[in-house]
Amino acid sequence: MSTVLKRFSLVGVAVALFATGCATGPAKASSAAIVGDQAIGLQTVQDRTVKVLKKEPAAQQMQDQGKLDQVSKLVLADEISHRLAATAAQRENITVDENKVYDAIKEKGGAEAAAKQSEQDETTIHRRQRDVLVMGELARRNLSTLEIVIDFFQVQDPKEAKEKAAEVTADPSKMSRFVQEAPRTTGGQQASATNQRVRVTENPSLVHTMLWGVKPGTVVAFPADEQQSSWMVALVKERNKVSPTPGEEDLIERIDPQLLAAFGLRIAQFLTADLKIEVNPRYGVWDPTNAQVVGNAGERAGFVGVTEAKNKS
Repeated sequence: MSTVLKRFSLVGVAVALFATGCATGPAKASSAAIVGDQAIGLQTVQDRTVKVLKKEPAAQQMQDQGKLDQVSKLVLADEISHRLAATAAQRENITVDENKVYDAIKEKGGAEAAAKQSEQDETTIHRRQRDVLVMGELARRNLSTLEIVIDFFQVQDPKEAKEKAAEVTADPSKMSRFVQEAPRTTGGQQASATNQRVRVTENPSLVHTMLWGVKPGTVVAFPADEQQSSWMVALVKERNKVSPTPGEEDLIERIDPQLLAAFGLRIAQFLTADLKIEVNPRYGVWDPTNAQVVGNAGERAGFVGVTEAKNKS
């Protein structure tokens, strides 16, 4: 990769998966959201929210502060992510060993303990663990063989990043100019490139980003580091299957499970990119960047847009 995207060892790198994320449309009274042709009922979200409020003091405090909608958004995001994982598993013919699900829950002290301090409860935690195993398998199948080709540049201002990403989405020819005009880092390193080949095994700091979750012809913008001191804007041009570098396949078994699940979520998003996600306005909108539900489009943590040329193809 470039001097900006340095190569690191995958061993010991961990990324949190979540911050704790033919109907007439999601405004339909009985739907909290619609994923493809699957409706998520309002009652489902409401019932789960009540359970979280009963078991989590932090959630009760949020309710007292008038922030109950934040709890509901977490629950709804979990429902949406579950449907993405389940659809991806079906399309990739992935089956989960139920013994592994129950063993994982048992290791955490049982369903009640495993669900503590989360939007899960004792009735949903097994489903969640099953989804984690699915995403782990998706990651294993792609970690050492997936390569993407991108044009990218970095800027410091998130507003500028999102605005330029939107411009490239409307007119991909602008990407070359933005790449050329991109400022260098404080260390004088180049913060842009064209036709850059990227693999997660060589750039694990990018493992949780939307780069891996979109189809070619998509523009993404996201924080390039945890401190959000710089933002990356990238146009994904190719998505290729390559041969693993010797030793990488053995390395997979030593990677932190959370890192695998984070990468697997992105693979699930790619595999289900054809499923339109519509959220009832009472909850907000779907943010694919963080796999969360946010109040409005302006609150999204990043940018994802399909180029005009791709839309017409």
